[in-house]
Amino acid sequence: MLQIDMNSGRGRQGMGRRDFVRAGALSAFGLTMGDALKSRAQANPKKENKAKACIVLWLSGGPSHMDTFDLKPDAPATHRGSFKPIDTKAPGLRISEHLPKLAQQADKFSLLNTMTHPSPSHDIASHIMLTGNVPARGTVSPSYGSVVFREWGYQGSLPPYVAVPNGHRYAQAGFMGGTYKPFAIGSDPNSSGFQVRSLRLPTGVTVDRLNNRRKWLEGLDSLKQRLDGDAELEVLDGFYRRSYDMIAAPEASKAFQLDTEDDKLRERYGRNTLGQSCLLARRLVEAGVSFVHVDRGGWDTHSRNFETLQNTRLPELDQAFAALLEDLHQRGMLDSTIVLCMGEFGRTPTIDYAPRWQGGRHHYSKVFSAVIGGGGIAGGHVVGKSTDKGEEVKDRPVLPWDVGATMFTLLGIPYDKTYVERDRNIRLLPYGTSVVSGGMLTELADVS
Repeated sequence: MLQIDMNSGRGRQGMGRRDFVRAGALSAFGLTMGDALKSRAQANPKKENKAKACIVLWLSGGPSHMDTFDLKPDAPATHRGSFKPIDTKAPGLRISEHLPKLAQQADKFSLLNTMTHPSPSHDIASHIMLTGNVPARGTVSPSYGSVVFREWGYQGSLPPYVAVPNGHRYAQAGFMGGTYKPFAIGSDPNSSGFQVRSLRLPTGVTVDRLNNRRKWLEGLDSLKQRLDGDAELEVLDGFYRRSYDMIAAPEASKAFQLDTEDDKLRERYGRNTLGQSCLLARRLVEAGVSFVHVDRGGWDTHSRNFETLQNTRLPELDQAFAALLEDLHQRGMLDSTIVLCMGEFGRTPTIDYAPRWQGGRHHYSKVFSAVIGGGGIAGGHVVGKSTDKGEEVKDRPVLPWDVGATMFTLLGIPYDKTYVERDRNIRLLPYGTSVVSGGMLTELADVS
């Protein structure tokens, strides 16, 4: 971490060195100083695109496609499990009986039932799904959210990219560096007295006092000039200006104040971490945040798959996801907000009844499901079909970079754009090259 010696005595008025480097207290981003030195985000007004924002619901661990969105009631008992499919608001689209609220919102989303990629490893699969890239030559690709951050920049006081409660390791900025990492709120939105740690002023520090410290910071301009335009100090100056802006701006703190929402709406989302995270995601997008990553783990159901899904994971997802879609629609926001719900892969079509697993399903990436809607994506459709036992893609494969290229096109970002990293040109997505592809989601969106 950078250490800056300001050669100041104890009696000096204003901001001391410890204040200067205490990122946790006065930084709205919670970044390290090393990250701060890389910060160079600049405002870049959004173009007129079909989609203005994106929310990703990340079901970390990998949900079972066979028990959620691609049930096989006619498969052998070794595969089908105990859950039954139910009809939805969209004709021909059927999902698990444990997702009844989501079934009533099926006109607002479509199923991607032939997602596929090559890795059953949590680590590699997460990288693939969250970035649209297979890791290669030691390069960690930027997440979708970080790309949007870089391309669009700030639209106001709030960060362009927010992770709730925290971001997965591959929901970060990869080779782009700390500049474009998400602002992680770092606390449970469902907790009593929920407050974002980074927006809490230190004891005894008022906004007026903060502004006085900011004036002191502006005094560094002359020092900057004496250092012959030192690039690192320029970046540091911009970083702290953003930090101060966010702490002092009323709209920034207001966006995080869940207690101002009607209790009935909060109950509709569900009084749990996922439910309140989804509600916060809607508030953030409404306040101008471009990309929100909602992270909810617990989907790695190697053992007691059906018990875990029925008792906790599916009821939470059903309530939160359905409320999010309905709320966005009622506020006129769904048409401009892409909502993508996915995990890193699915789970084995065969059920493991061994004593150790007690009806579990293991990692499976050959075919699985994801859900997408909003932002120019048509609802009520099913893309692709898996085989009768849910073991393979039968028709219309959907690769992660197919989804990424579709989203970027709707967001007005060229999917074939290249970035320079260590004197190498790195393409944003492999879509459109020689890699295997099923094509963009032209069944659901006008991406011509």
